[in-house]
Amino acid sequence: MKETKPAFELELTREIAAPRDRVFAAWTSAEAMSKWFAPRPYQLVVKSLDFRPGGRFSMSMRAPDGSEFPFTGTYREIVSPMRLSWTGEFPPGPPEQQTTEVTFEDLGGRTRVHVRQVFHFMTPEIEMATKGANQGWNMTLDQLTEEVAAGGR
Repeated sequence: MKETKPAFELELTREIAAPRDRVFAAWTSAEAMSKWFAPRPYQLVVKSLDFRPGGRFSMSMRAPDGSEFPFTGTYREIVSPMRLSWTGEFPPGPPEQQTTEVTFEDLGGRTRVHVRQVFHFMTPEIEMATKGANQGWNMTLDQLTEEVAAGGR
């Protein structure tokens, strides 16, 4: 069976000066994620987060003007503290528009984070999201780096 090229794919790797357990923990709760997971000046609003394989989440990025950009998803794999993967979608759907995989490599007190996000097809909502995806993910990983380097404040 021939694999089809994804509609959009993004890969980023970042080395963070913090232990892997701390970096991984920053992805595991609404309280922790709300501190860093939306590129400034946006804020992450976590409506629900069931952090377990098969668990669902519902979040949005809130702009300074109060407008919100919602997204939902399902955790597919959680291997603490090494790997996370989830599927996600932007309204109005359909489900599982994208897949995100994040790995955490222990570098002896430092952590290499690798993010791979694949959008399986294109809709107007997905196209809007992908236009700033590279910049947004880089800003978000910068904020993650600040948060975990500070000890998770």
